[in-house]
Amino acid sequence: MPRRRRLSAAAGTVASLVAFLAAAATFPLPASGPDGGPSLALRGGRIMTVTRGVLEDGILLILDGRIAAVGPSLAIPAGVEIIDIPDYVVTPGFIDAGTNLGAADPLASERDDDEATSPLTPQLNILDALNPADRLIPEARRFGTVYALCAPGRGNLLAGSSALVRLAGDDARAMALKAPAALHGSLGETPKLRYGPKNVYPSTRMGQAALLRQTLIETQEYLAARSAYAAKASAWAEKEARGDKPEGDRPVPPPHDARLASLVPVLEGERPLVLTANRLDDILTALRIADEFSLKLILNEGADAPKVKDRLAERGIPVLVRPRTAYRTTPETKDAAFEGAAALARAGIRIAFQTGSVLALGDLIPQAQRAIAHGLREEDALKALTLWPAEIFGVADVTGSIVKGKAADLVVFDRNPLRAPARVKLVIIGGRVVDRAD
Repeated sequence: MPRRRRLSAAAGTVASLVAFLAAAATFPLPASGPDGGPSLALRGGRIMTVTRGVLEDGILLILDGRIAAVGPSLAIPAGVEIIDIPDYVVTPGFIDAGTNLGAADPLASERDDDEATSPLTPQLNILDALNPADRLIPEARRFGTVYALCAPGRGNLLAGSSALVRLAGDDARAMALKAPAALHGSLGETPKLRYGPKNVYPSTRMGQAALLRQTLIETQEYLAARSAYAAKASAWAEKEARGDKPEGDRPVPPPHDARLASLVPVLEGERPLVLTANRLDDILTALRIADEFSLKLILNEGADAPKVKDRLAERGIPVLVRPRTAYRTTPETKDAAFEGAAALARAGIRIAFQTGSVLALGDLIPQAQRAIAHGLREEDALKALTLWPAEIFGVADVTGSIVKGKAADLVVFDRNPLRAPARVKLVIIGGRVVDRAD
């Protein structure tokens, strides 16, 4: 017979983080499926599928760590553990589309996400700074965040590569769903304020645009030199294979340049460039450079993005909207409006919410709630937490909605988190219950 566990909606109001984590540590893992993976059934909840509406009093069957079926009445195989979740709400695990989680600890005054020594550090990789044992990772799950785009700091013109990681595990590489996920850079006042006082180029917006262009041109030349070497080396090898004696010296590869090599996938369109730009002129500069070099651009923050929403929509450029706590805190963001997310979504632009930093760890849901209060449709707010960031970073085949075949990375809330303060009851990652609050 299937084993049953019931989660009561009448259980206590708000548990402390310590109690939450202690309960998670003692909660037994679900039964194993026929292939050895976890198997579990959630029964009786309100399932917010994202792409196929809301299923009331539904059943969600998990086999071998993946969603096997979703429906109003499903046959549950023998041996599969059942968790009854009456009146609860199930969503895909939320995606934080921009954070330094795992690479910064405010209590220790430690930051490994921001290399403030040069405006050009595209060769850096956030995975080399990500601590899987970071004490804040379980706390992020407490707010429904299951995935995070862990990214380098925003003070450099080109800062390095991010990684989209699943927030469970003991090895950064194994936790990464996509790494590198994107290359990150910044235009505007942040690099100016960092390097201007040091009299380091670039210290103006003109300099930023010029250096970014020059670096991309150098990458084109580096790529051309590598391609020319590959062609010569191939021709040389073919002659040797035929027994002919090639003329001249054996081709020598160009010196490796880690800085330029990291930009090759960006130039070839295989990896997006996430550019932080808030003021209108910086956004327009980002668009011009993206057009000049045929870059796959993602706009980050974009306080003035609604002013050019039609251009962004025409180019299919998504926006990682600025954290709620950072609106109108700098000269660049003085015109930012909480209605911006709704304006972008109405224009057909995919948006994604981000905390921006571990200093705003629990701010993901409040951002969505604030955006809803200022005109964003609830269904679009849910997409901005789940499906849209998954699509933006190319992992929508794995996560972002509750459909058959996707990873069972789910959160169970005691109520709809987009409408009222909600408490996380279960966090399920890869079909395993990793956190539970009674």
